[in-house]
Amino acid sequence: MKNFKKTSFLSLTLGWIGLIITHIIWSNIRYENASGGDTGVVLFWASFFLLIFYGLFILIPQKRIVKLTEKLTLTSFTLLSGIYALIGFIILIGWIFLTSDNFYGVFLDAFVCGLIFGLTFHLIWNKKRNELKQIHLIPILTLPIFFLFIYLFVFPKLLPSTAYNVVPQYVRHNILKNTIPKFKIGDNLTELQKALPGEFEFDDCYGNSSAILENFQFVIEVNCCRIVRIEFGPRQKTGYTMGGKRKPCN
Repeated sequence: MKNFKKTSFLSLTLGWIGLIITHIIWSNIRYENASGGDTGVVLFWASFFLLIFYGLFILIPQKRIVKLTEKLTLTSFTLLSGIYALIGFIILIGWIFLTSDNFYGVFLDAFVCGLIFGLTFHLIWNKKRNELKQIHLIPILTLPIFFLFIYLFVFPKLLPSTAYNVVPQYVRHNILKNTIPKFKIGDNLTELQKALPGEFEFDDCYGNSSAILENFQFVIEVNCCRIVRIEFGPRQKTGYTMGGKRKPCN
């Protein structure tokens, strides 16, 4: 039973990362961005309940898990682990979502987390257990923090346009806040759409858009595929006025 905690925690951490990636993909398919699927909420609560799951469903029955790992094939144990995680999720909190058609993706998240846990745990326990002894516990414990740092800070900073549709809402708003001031009147709409994909979709290259965020507000008007008005600044009690007249293109 040596190295069980180290192996199981690493496996569950990778399952947690897989859960988040799965939810991002599901959210983009259903809502066209991760924000629409409340990825930030899922990120927080999944982390909290996985710790409870780890204590109740992994550490307590660890002897049984080890026996099944050594007895079953990789495929069988991985599939069983996925089902086990799904059942554990339903027991802990998943029953709340059973009547919600808008959030059924969380069940897929839990199942994928279990699959990755089972696959990783089986491979390490049966083939790489001795190699894992050489790895210090601190890198394994800090892996979740490292992932969050890359996902929530480094990725949006280095590749904001790519990250725009795959990060939680508050990070998405920060990208929006930092990107809009880079544009000015006369800039091409295409460049704005590349910088903030999916945010500004206007029919016939004409339209307007505005928003009041937590500490930022803006208005953008487009005519003939060019920005003809752009205003932004700190949030105020009222938003900017809108309604510029459409002008013929030269």
